[in-house]
Amino acid sequence: MDGLVFTKEFVSKFRSVLIKMYSYESYMDFLVVPSVTGAKTLSYIPLISYTDRNSENIEDLLELSRENNFQIKVLNFDYIDFKKNDTVTMRIDVENRTCEEILMDIKAKYRKVIRNSIKKNDFIFKFGNEKKLIDDFYLLFKSIVHKHGTPVLDRKLFDILVEEFKENVVFYNVYDKDCVIAAYCVLIDEHISYGSWGGIDNRYRDKLVGHFAYWNIIKDTCKNRSVKIFDFGRSPYGSGGYIFKHRFGAKAVKIDIVTSQKSDIYSKYTLASNIWKKLPRNVVDFLGPKLCRYLVDL
Repeated sequence: MDGLVFTKEFVSKFRSVLIKMYSYESYMDFLVVPSVTGAKTLSYIPLISYTDRNSENIEDLLELSRENNFQIKVLNFDYIDFKKNDTVTMRIDVENRTCEEILMDIKAKYRKVIRNSIKKNDFIFKFGNEKKLIDDFYLLFKSIVHKHGTPVLDRKLFDILVEEFKENVVFYNVYDKDCVIAAYCVLIDEHISYGSWGGIDNRYRDKLVGHFAYWNIIKDTCKNRSVKIFDFGRSPYGSGGYIFKHRFGAKAVKIDIVTSQKSDIYSKYTLASNIWKKLPRNVVDFLGPKLCRYLVDL
């Protein structure tokens, strides 16, 4: 698991998606992300949590970005002294392992919770990338990100992802009858299955829908995806999201966010996030997709 980052091909495809979606300009290996104030930031690469580089392989990028605002996101495999709110991604090793073997590595009390999420619910699990699944994913996704105080990505972005990645973008949805109650978008690279966006309807939290969803995603990953790692995606170290993923046996890998201006992304936008949560849904649904083009920290 150590040392695995995205392939250059994956990053190149994701770069193409963002250029099609936001008409970003390129500057060497970077994309130029404008701000609402007119300032520009060189980003390698917006929207994904890390790239095809690690923390020891960015000297050329630092040289290229010199005297500019910049942001570079890479994995740091040497970092072990984790502190609260460190930016991490959470990973489990799935190479040549059955889902039952993965289950048996989980602590007994959490293993029981996962099994109960399956036995005690008659939820419906669907996956693929046809339009209906994307529509249902996006319907729930809009609500989730608003509750987190984050602008929602444009629906068109997910269509472009499918055009570019084809079968290597998968939408995993959970339904209570016809109602979508959990939804996740997963991007698949050569060795990494990466959970990029999604979440659950909080009204179903007590019914363990998050455990139900992730366990079914892990089962599909083991059975149908030829990868080495399932990556749950980014979380602040020690947060509720981190703890939930850790219960599945996921281990943290530090994400270094190297910038020209030091900041903590989880505190930087606290005030703006709290204001955004209080805005009406029709306002955030209209403004959010437009605003995302200008936010380098998403």
